[in-house]
Amino acid sequence: MLYHVKDLSPEQGRAAEILVGHSVSADEAVSIKSLGPTTIIPSKLSPEDRVAALRALEKRFANANLPDVGEEDATVNEAFRLTRPNYRPAG
Repeated sequence: MLYHVKDLSPEQGRAAEILVGHSVSADEAVSIKSLGPTTIIPSKLSPEDRVAALRALEKRFANANLPDVGEEDATVNEAFRLTRPNYRPAG
């Protein structure tokens, strides 16, 4: 369900900020969804195995021949500018 921050009580607004991890302004809306325990699949890897898998992925991506996406990035930014008047690219 979508909640408009301006319609929340002060306590609910603080709870929303805690849940989303940052402050929210009155013109924003927040959505909170609960998931049943069967939806979340616990990892079968040990913490050490998880770190090893992450390092292997980082190494793989660091050595990958990734294409230059500069032109595609500019195209996406232009599309956002055309459809969202206040859009500003991050970074």
